[in-house]
Amino acid sequence: MNPALKDRGYGEFSGLLSPGKTKFIVNIPKNASSYIHNWAKEYGWLTTALINDDWNAVNQITVVLRDPVERWISGMAQYLKTYVLCPVGVNGPIYPDSPWANSEGNAALSAQEFIDLYNLSTERLIFDNVYRFDDHVWPQYAFFYNLRPYAERKYFFLDQNFDKNFSPYVGGLPIPDLDRNEGAADPDTKTLQMFLKNLLDSRPDLLVRVKDAYKEDYALIKQAFNK
Repeated sequence: MNPALKDRGYGEFSGLLSPGKTKFIVNIPKNASSYIHNWAKEYGWLTTALINDDWNAVNQITVVLRDPVERWISGMAQYLKTYVLCPVGVNGPIYPDSPWANSEGNAALSAQEFIDLYNLSTERLIFDNVYRFDDHVWPQYAFFYNLRPYAERKYFFLDQNFDKNFSPYVGGLPIPDLDRNEGAADPDTKTLQMFLKNLLDSRPDLLVRVKDAYKEDYALIKQAFNK
């Protein structure tokens, strides 16, 4: 793991353990992880920071996958909102008690200001790195490929049929009005999402680069769902 990300509190193998401790749902950011977390807890699933050797009964790793481009748009918007627009904060690169926290160069930006300042250099930096910013844009396979590699994998796809397909597995329907935490309530995040979507829609060369960065995820989705 990138040491800078480790310093920000990121870890590996977080998720939910089934009541019988035989199944483990992997937490993958931007794959409705908060929604699934709150849903599964209602049916006795246990929150855990990681899976370890004490839980030898775990024989199935459960993974919720999402369209890689859709996930990148959502994840990149959240990264920009958290670390670029608002660099000063408990999760930011600049901590509130740092001596330079109040310097002019670290003032917050709006999404529109970011878009107005966007240029070729910004674009090249983003699309040179694609998934190397934080865990919101890491490839999905990276969250579980070496987690109990010999355990059975159970896959679900995050689409319009997800709730119906996932309900029998997790123990029942989601509680009413459960928040999907899609970031749509935050105007800056929504503006960034639309900007990135329109950018990829209008630039096939950039879309190809994003898809190529997630080729392992696409191969996994094809294998699991024939999509």
